[in-house]
Amino acid sequence: METKLPEPKIKIFVADDHQLVREGLVALLETVDHFDLIGTAVNGQDLVHQLRFGVKPHVVLADHDMPQLTGLEALQIIKKDFIGIKFILLTMMQSRELIESCLQHDVDGFLYKNSSLDELVTAITMVARGQKYFTGEVTMALAHKNPVSANPELTKLSEREIEILKLVAKGLSSTSIGHQLYISPRTVDTHRNNIIQKLEVNGIAGLTQFAIKNKLI
Repeated sequence: METKLPEPKIKIFVADDHQLVREGLVALLETVDHFDLIGTAVNGQDLVHQLRFGVKPHVVLADHDMPQLTGLEALQIIKKDFIGIKFILLTMMQSRELIESCLQHDVDGFLYKNSSLDELVTAITMVARGQKYFTGEVTMALAHKNPVSANPELTKLSEREIEILKLVAKGLSSTSIGHQLYISPRTVDTHRNNIIQKLEVNGIAGLTQFAIKNKLI
């Protein structure tokens, strides 16, 4: 009988200028068996400094609103100078501008600070595997619909598929979308899978990212 080897732990680094928040995150993350908390920083500059001196996390979890270097500024440096390190931004700001700036700089994940532990674990695990994660609550920041982008990728989709893409990106379930469009949940699932294949994205998180980039929501 073969012995199954344990999965390697995900090495995580936390950056937040508020001590209570930082210590609270550390306490939560240390309850997860497959996480390994390898360090913390008190601001963006401290984060970058520690990375330059050899700290090698798989995933950085960083607050946006930090002194000296914001989370967004740290993201830009890390993506340029530390290839392979994944970056999840934490914030209380419900700002379309911030979301779009993060997307432009290839952020791997975006979470609000009121996210549950389950969502935090899911986000870190997905990001460590090379996927993107954007909280369903991110759409709360997108209060006004904008005109559809001229992205040629959109020409691959039918009007019905674009309609379903918008609703999926807003966090609606297949059942809710089916009720709204008067089609079965199974039909919604079929459309969603077709959209994922056409756009070549990773699941619902990828659809949400695409919709935000193209101002569909």
